[in-house]
Amino acid sequence: MNVLLYAPQYRPNLSSMIRSAEFYGLNKVYIYDSNQLMLPPTQSKKARAEMAHMARVWTAGAIEFVDIIKIEDLTAFISNYPGRKIATLLDKEAEHLNNFDFESDDLIIFGNEKDGLPETLTTLIEHNVYIPALGQTPCLNVAVTFGIVMHQALKSIDKKL
Repeated sequence: MNVLLYAPQYRPNLSSMIRSAEFYGLNKVYIYDSNQLMLPPTQSKKARAEMAHMARVWTAGAIEFVDIIKIEDLTAFISNYPGRKIATLLDKEAEHLNNFDFESDDLIIFGNEKDGLPETLTTLIEHNVYIPALGQTPCLNVAVTFGIVMHQALKSIDKKL
């Protein structure tokens, strides 16, 4: 199983997702970084060193164990990915997370905090899943969503082993 983070907007969310990915045993995370959160500051060596230190702190050291793979041509990457493409979407047609059977070669795609995924990408997605809300708030923070989906995906895959 792999994950793709589409254009995260906030470093704390990105850090939390990297930390959760490592916690759940992923050794790589794909990222389409149009907001350039992964670029280190260029002002000085000290600023770059401080950024590297903060990345380790924010991810509780997980950044040391996860390869961050930047994707430049997102359409080509998704189109050529050999497994199923699954997105977390607020969509009436999406499948309930608890009823979806994940597979070990799935690519799970998480949209950004503000806009989710653009329509140009959703046409490349094979399955959409959602987390049912019991309260009035219609959506969760992307980092929280990441953790819930990862837990359910690994639980689903474990049943098959």
